[in-house]
Amino acid sequence: MYILFECVIFRKLTYCLWVCILTVAWSFADDSIRRPRVGLVLSGGGAKGMAHVGALKVLEEVGMPIDYIGGTSMGSIVGGLYAIGYTTSQLETYIKGENWNYLLTDKVFRENIVVYEKGERKKYWLQFPFTLRKFSLPKGILTGQNVSNLFTELTSPVFNQPDFSQFPIPFLCVATDLKNGCEVVLEHGDLPQAMRASMAIPSVFMPVDIDGRTLFDGGLVNNFPANLVKEKGMDILIGIDVTAQQEHVELNNVYRIAEQVVFMASFPLKEENKKLCRILIHPDISEYHSASFNAVDSLIERGERAARQHYGALKMLADSLNSLQPQTVQPFDCPQPLPSFHIKKIYTAGLVNTTKQFVLQRMGIKENSNLDFPTLNKAVERIKGTLIFESIVYDIRLSPDDSLSVDLFLTFSEYNTRFFRIGLHYDKEYQSALLLNVSFRNVLLNNSKAQANLFIGKYPAISLSYHQNPGLRFMGNNRFLSSLLPEWYFQFDAFQRSYTEYQGREETGIFDCMDIVPALRIQNTPTINSVVGVGMIGDYTHIRSRFPTGRNARHTSYTFMTYQFYYELDTYNEDYFPTAGNFLRLQVDYHKGLSKNVRETNLLFNAILRSNFAASPVSRWTIHSGIHAGMVFGDPAPPQFNIYAGGLPDRLHRYEFRFMGVNFMQQSARNLVAVHFNNQIRLWNNIFVTLRADFGKMDDHFINLLTPSDFMLGYGISLQYNSVVGPLGFTFGSSNVTESLLAAVHFGFWF
Repeated sequence: MYILFECVIFRKLTYCLWVCILTVAWSFADDSIRRPRVGLVLSGGGAKGMAHVGALKVLEEVGMPIDYIGGTSMGSIVGGLYAIGYTTSQLETYIKGENWNYLLTDKVFRENIVVYEKGERKKYWLQFPFTLRKFSLPKGILTGQNVSNLFTELTSPVFNQPDFSQFPIPFLCVATDLKNGCEVVLEHGDLPQAMRASMAIPSVFMPVDIDGRTLFDGGLVNNFPANLVKEKGMDILIGIDVTAQQEHVELNNVYRIAEQVVFMASFPLKEENKKLCRILIHPDISEYHSASFNAVDSLIERGERAARQHYGALKMLADSLNSLQPQTVQPFDCPQPLPSFHIKKIYTAGLVNTTKQFVLQRMGIKENSNLDFPTLNKAVERIKGTLIFESIVYDIRLSPDDSLSVDLFLTFSEYNTRFFRIGLHYDKEYQSALLLNVSFRNVLLNNSKAQANLFIGKYPAISLSYHQNPGLRFMGNNRFLSSLLPEWYFQFDAFQRSYTEYQGREETGIFDCMDIVPALRIQNTPTINSVVGVGMIGDYTHIRSRFPTGRNARHTSYTFMTYQFYYELDTYNEDYFPTAGNFLRLQVDYHKGLSKNVRETNLLFNAILRSNFAASPVSRWTIHSGIHAGMVFGDPAPPQFNIYAGGLPDRLHRYEFRFMGVNFMQQSARNLVAVHFNNQIRLWNNIFVTLRADFGKMDDHFINLLTPSDFMLGYGISLQYNSVVGPLGFTFGSSNVTESLLAAVHFGFWF
């Protein structure tokens, strides 16, 4: 211990002597040499790079002058923002205030997805783009759309400065050329694109194309670019390395293994570069990994703690340097993102099957108008909500025609126009089902989508559809969008199913139905979250009895033409387990008999109301309530047009309603009114328990719905897990209809 103490004292005395000698020597040197130049090196490391901010707080505190910054991956992000003048206080505020789950998952808020596409993104387990010859895979899981938007906003104070050496602190970052595996030093151009390229972890983020080169994460070749900063003429290097010491790496989870694989090739160079640093700060963050974005506070604190271990050396160096050349100006300007800007012109690139007019109208922006970043980001989300574009990158440049305005450049990357998708689901009512989907965009007409679905399971089905949106225009004061021409939608469905008739709790019949339903609808989307339309629907139904086989047996076909009006509003914030929003579906159908056995049917109407809302009074508790109603007016209705209640399926074909504690389609009548109350509690991140209650009445005579008797009451409990491949749920319930315990299980996305 005594020897160790002597060694520490000797090292500190040697360092002090070195500082004194340099101070004296520089004081007698040429007046043009003011002081040694200090370079700062920031390593990559994913979320662990948050520790850079904590270490920089100490550098600010001691007054360390910094003349150049070089960074890789997360080091390029922190370093780039610090180089343009952001203080550590600002960086800490931004980091702690961001929704990292939103930023890093390319999530588009559901409210920005056009209403008829809302259900599409939560149907499939897998999807593969394909050409006419082969299937293909994406270059990365994430496009980095939301990260790019944030970078552009934060770097907007220097949007018109393409030379990184002209920043308040000169800056460079490192990326990797995908084609040849060579190091690419980025020190001019578009700063947010450079930062985005430097952090593009292979297979996780899509690469970035800059000057004809496809760039990935710089950590592949140089994760600690001290040599590059040294080459810029820096005399003293201070390094902050947030990667794990190789001899102490524990490969005990997928994140650490991935980190090791990605940065393995750069280990030898990193070890050599660390030797170039006069002071090397290495935070103790071994228990964290590159995806620990939920530990921002701890990471920043660990970075500050590690820097304070070098406080004496940092303070002595800063004081000696400042004594040679006192700082006459504040090095930090505390910049702020541009509050607003005037758009002179808008330029687009990358549009192949979509027009500039369509995207600008859907985004709700136009030339010669004022704009701010929150509005622009919402506009980008709106156009992404069409599910046409994989990514939209934007940047602003000073307009050559007007020094007080900027030009907006939008670069679009359209999704592959052909996809093959697979969905899988199990539930009590429909049992196991496999969904195979093929979708095509821009077939025959622009802004169109064609799909073919094959359902394989207990009840096979096929569905073909074609939807075309001719374009959009602004209405009124641009507060909402409306179709220039109405959208039109063609769909052909053919499906089989069976249902059981009950007399009380006793089964009295089982019937198989085959339906063929072609439909043509014309609709309008007054807002992204609503649609109103009319339709003309052919309806052929064949019913055959499995049981009974006597005089009550049925073997009948019906053919109708149905004229439909519908309005739908969907503002739920999530497809499953929403915590806010509303759903409303109002539908009126008039059925005209065509086949001989129903030709005299002239007055037969169905009216349907499905209304739900979600609200969270407190954290983790959500109330789901609503009212459902279904009615048949006019002439006697064949079985397929009656109102049915029972079961808990999300796949409802015609006039079916969910009802707790009742068998699927067990109750049938011409009229139904039901209210449901669900109290959903989030126990852990993705585990929910829901207390359910349904209350309602069914009767063939509408007036009897008003009498206080014969009510149905269902109640139960569900335990559900929201997995990445869809919810897994177990439900137990009963009712005064069945007077027995019913159990159900479902797994996977509903389709």
